[in-house]
Amino acid sequence: MPTFIPITIYLNHKPIVVASIPEAAKALQQPWPFMDKPSRLEAIRMIEECLAGHCTQQAAFDAFKAAASEQGLLKRRPPSVGLRQFDGVAEDLL
Repeated sequence: MPTFIPITIYLNHKPIVVASIPEAAKALQQPWPFMDKPSRLEAIRMIEECLAGHCTQQAAFDAFKAAASEQGLLKRRPPSVGLRQFDGVAEDLL
């Protein structure tokens, strides 16, 4: 299975890096703040459909990200020093 750009979710204040469908499936088995939220249940269904070959991996991973984001588990990292410098150069060019 291909890997995706890694995302970090925080369950019980512990970071979990998820970059593949099997890792997303494992993360969904952990205790989430709201276990019965429709978005989490949909992500579980999409991951199962993907593993059975009935759904694209991208759609399943997107459902996982949406569920994590809805529950406040997906934290965005601040941009790296290099990216901030690149952004500054790009702004100067505009």
